[in-house]
This record gives sequence, C-alpha cells and structure tokens, in this order.
Amino acid sequence: MENFEFLTNLGFSVNEAKVYVTLLRHRVLNGYEIAKLSGVARSLVYDVINRLVAKGAVIKIDGEPNFYKPVEYSALLDRLREDSVRNIDAAREALAGIVSQPAEDDYVVNIVGVEKCIARAKEMISCANAEISLSAWRGAVEVLRGDLAAAIERGVKVYIFTFEDIALPGATIFSYRISDVQTLFPYRRTTLITDGGECLVGEQDGGHGVFINTRNHAIVSLATDEMVLNIFWQKFIESEGLLPAETTGARFMSVIARLAGRLNINENMTKNFMVYNFQRGKENDEKGCGKT
Repeated sequence: MENFEFLTNLGFSVNEAKVYVTLLRHRVLNGYEIAKLSGVARSLVYDVINRLVAKGAVIKIDGEPNFYKPVEYSALLDRLREDSVRNIDAAREALAGIVSQPAEDDYVVNIVGVEKCIARAKEMISCANAEISLSAWRGAVEVLRGDLAAAIERGVKVYIFTFEDIALPGATIFSYRISDVQTLFPYRRTTLITDGGECLVGEQDGGHGVFINTRNHAIVSLATDEMVLNIFWQKFIESEGLLPAETTGARFMSVIARLAGRLNINENMTKNFMVYNFQRGKENDEKGCGKT
C-alpha cells in the first residue's frame, strides 16, 4: 500500500493524494479513469476531484466527459509554501495583538514547599522592571541576595522591610535591627511584591512553607498596605527615638505595649492576633514556671 504522508502532511486527504498522484503519473484523465487507476470509489471520486480543483492542484478541462490534469508539482509546492508563510505571518500578527493587550489574569495559586516558593520568588524578581518590595527575614534575603542585587544593577528600585539587621547595597531598607527576632514570632512570613501588580506571600515553619502567588488586585493591595503600615510604624518609632540602633525582642514589645496604651489600643483591637497571642502565651508560660 502506497504511503502518501508527503502530501497528507501538507493538508491533503488520503483520497486527494491518491487522485493527485494518479494524475501526475497519467497526465490527463476523466473521472472514470481516475477512479479506476487511483482506487478511489466512483461514488467519492468527483467530490475529491472538485476539492482538488478548488485547492488549485488540478485543472478541469470541460468536455463530454470532463477531463482533468494536474498542476505541476513544483508550481504547486511553491504556492503551498507561499500560502504557509503568509498564514504563519498572519497568525503571528494576530497573536502579537492578543499578547499586547492588558493581562486580565486574576489567578490565585497556592505554592507548597520552600524550594518552590524560592524558585517563584526568583522568577518574579528577575522579571521585575521598576520596583520590588520585600518584607522578609534575613534568611530569605540571603537566599535572594544575588537576584535582588542583579535587579538593582539593572535599575529596579528595591525596598526591604525587616525586623533584623540587613544590608544590601543599592536597596532602601527599613529595619528595627532586632538581635533576637526569632523570639517575637511563631512563624516566618515573607511578602514579595513586584511592579505593584503581583505578590507572593506566605509563611515558613522550619522546612515547610505555604505561599500564595497572585495578581488579584485586592490581595496585592492588602499585601502592599501591610508593608506600607509596617514601614510607617518603623519610621515613626525611629523618629520618636523609642528604640536604640540595636535592640531585643523584649524591648521592642515593651515599646509596642507603651504605644498601645498611649494610643488607647487595647488587646481586642490588636491587628495581628497571632503574634500578640504568641507573646502573651510566652509570658503566661514564664509566669507559670516562676510559681513552681
């Protein structure tokens, strides 16, 4: 059985390929002869012939009966190549127009696993064009240091909020410079925002991490607002001279408690219940130990 893949790959059906090859071999044939020599059923052959005429692969010679002859294969292949290039160019232009339209993606993706979270953070940093905002612990900053430095080198503004003492040339850093920050929080949160339109936010507990990656405007805005508020409070505390250049977690919590009283903020109004409940739990444990 003859293989017509060289034509079916160009958009011919198997029957069209059979008819065209038969005409190439015999030059001029009527419908009956084409059916007989090609093996295409007579009930189908005229429909196949008409499709080939429409494709410009076969020429119809009117008569009684009609005869048919093939377009020379070299001319046919040249035209097919031109059509293919033209169609590809048209598709390229149409797809470029689609891609250039504003992205409507509003996805929210859960990323589980520290390595996957780090990989996604690196991708976001490498794609940032104007601005990177990062709230993180020293460990996360060190992992991303090379990527952040490369972003700074290409002109991206980098802002970092942290409770620890961190240095990164070229970045604007807002830090409490707490020496024992691990005593403050029951988790390690990282928030990364790039170009004001995408965020990666989540918590790491030991080797386990669960993060959310999204372009959802509401979530990105919430992450941005939290970072801005953290920076606001850090600058306020710094301007008031409430903390020394280097401090401890206990001293920091003492300042926060005094500010809460000064501003009439009670425990029920505390923004981050997990952190403060963690601190109260530690205090209660310490008091309980003191009684034994």
